[in-house]
Amino acid sequence: MKQLLGLVALASAFVPAAFAQDSDALTVYGRANVSLQSNDEGNGAETDVVSNSSRFGFKGSAELENDLEVFYQLEFGVDLADSEDDAVTNRNQVVGLRGNFGKVMIGRYDTFLKDSQGSIDQFKDYEADLKSLFRGENREDNTVTYYSPEFYNISFGVTYVAAETENQDDGVSFGLLYGDEKLKSTPVYAAIAIDRDVAGYDIEQLSVYTKAGKFKLGAALQQFESVNGLYEGDGYLLSAAYPYNNWVFKGQYQSLDESGDTDASFSFGADYHFSGDTRVYTWYTGRDCDIDTYTSRGCGGAAGVEQDFFAVGIRHDFSW
Repeated sequence: MKQLLGLVALASAFVPAAFAQDSDALTVYGRANVSLQSNDEGNGAETDVVSNSSRFGFKGSAELENDLEVFYQLEFGVDLADSEDDAVTNRNQVVGLRGNFGKVMIGRYDTFLKDSQGSIDQFKDYEADLKSLFRGENREDNTVTYYSPEFYNISFGVTYVAAETENQDDGVSFGLLYGDEKLKSTPVYAAIAIDRDVAGYDIEQLSVYTKAGKFKLGAALQQFESVNGLYEGDGYLLSAAYPYNNWVFKGQYQSLDESGDTDASFSFGADYHFSGDTRVYTWYTGRDCDIDTYTSRGCGGAAGVEQDFFAVGIRHDFSW
């Protein structure tokens, strides 16, 4: 809590001064996302209040010369429901340069593979988040990331992850992107991403997001193998969202196969948008766990178990 109060005090002192000099110099932003959630992991249901990746941060940029710009981002996670762990955690925190050559940044950031998924995950930050079964959802320290300019809607990117010890190999996450992940300028978004020696895994993943009338449809294919050769598997995800007036109805199915056993989850839910910044929501996730070696946020090796999760919550995004 002292850490949180210190950051708030720093922001209170710094933000007014920054805006007095240049109204575009600094953006303060964040998200408060909290739900009342029933969790049944196979041993009976328990009710809990959950903070779903709530966060706040600072970002900005400044022009240098020759169309060159420096930019920065300092983002922190905040647990609005539980004070037992650290109140504030580190999220993406980088400084970089951008211009006609693209952009390069250094610090702590999502790997290219994680960043490349776009909007295919309709239950991101919730129990059915893509990372509940898939590998590769990594935010790494000691990274240098480069994204190229677009050429006919195609670009490429690479994240270099420096090893922290002599016993580790440096990692790399790289691939190709096509289109606009928000589907505003192109009808299709697609990404091919590859991890090598990142967080102990080699991964290949294909992500696709498109529109069919009012429906937004997403799909992902992944295969992975641990660097030590103990684990390997493959899986897929399918998602759909449909807006109706202020509502967005959505569903998602994800499956992962490892050595002939399968973990699978299915989810459906609805968001009601009061405005572009505030929504209330409800969702249900059911999960069948068969793999006894897989360790993740999801089944966690709980073979032969059926899990059920239900939540109602509110999310508010802000920036100034």
